[in-house]
Amino acid sequence: MNRNRGFTLVELLVVIAIIGILVGMLLPAVSMVREAARRTHCQNNLKQIGLAIQNYEGARRQYPPARAADLFVTWPVYLMPYLEQQNLYDRFEIKKKYGDQDPEIVQRPMPSMLCTSRARIGKDISNWESRGPVGAVGDYAGNAGTQRYFPFDVWALFEEPVDGVFNSGFADQNKVVNGELVGPEKGRYAPRDIRDGTSNTIFVGEKYVSTLGFQEPQGWGDGSIYNGDEPETFIRIGGYAMGLASGQTLVLSPGEYPIFGSAHVSVVNFVLGDGSVHSLSNRIEEETLYRLCSRQDGLTVSIED
Repeated sequence: MNRNRGFTLVELLVVIAIIGILVGMLLPAVSMVREAARRTHCQNNLKQIGLAIQNYEGARRQYPPARAADLFVTWPVYLMPYLEQQNLYDRFEIKKKYGDQDPEIVQRPMPSMLCTSRARIGKDISNWESRGPVGAVGDYAGNAGTQRYFPFDVWALFEEPVDGVFNSGFADQNKVVNGELVGPEKGRYAPRDIRDGTSNTIFVGEKYVSTLGFQEPQGWGDGSIYNGDEPETFIRIGGYAMGLASGQTLVLSPGEYPIFGSAHVSVVNFVLGDGSVHSLSNRIEEETLYRLCSRQDGLTVSIED
């Protein structure tokens, strides 16, 4: 008599083990493909931001300030009309402080300001903003220069000369009367001020945010991207002792390390003034980063992605 012979228990266990090994070999490859897609998406965001900056400059003959004055809105708001966000921009009252904006409006995120590699932890942050309503977060920061101007918060203030691109507007050019800006926002710089050349100068890059500080305000750097009261959320610096963050970097306390960094593996994405996007190793030499963050050090640099 012919009998249909099935799998023995040992054979079944061997098949299951082989399948497990194959799945284990496949998962890292799938993760790499997903991260490559997220990295490309992030680069596309920065490409859009770089183009928006150029269009803003073409219309205004200057680059936008990081913020026109203390407590007012920030450069992502100024770029909204050039990032297909005109309707959202029209809902902001540009001459008023962040704290006076419609709370519902400042919660609206900008898709081009979010990197999909940074998986945010959902928290109730209703009472965490220092001044004003809770607002949308973002993953990109303007280049405010080098560590040379870090002491005493010079890099974020309104009068002293600095070597960045996205710095706070000069106080004498952005007058505030009765709590409102007089006239449109005025930035500090035009292309002629980028003395090292736009192809040698970082304009915007991914910002470091400690995983301990997701959606935390102030120095943790993950408060509202629109809030001009918290410079660390929308501008960063780089150079000696302020290199790019690794995935394990932790700030010592709020406000101590306003540096660039990302959620990608080993790289941080930037857009330069000429609109080109580059993925720089987070082990890049601090001197090279210094040269890229300073718009006027007189030193060019060869960028290797």
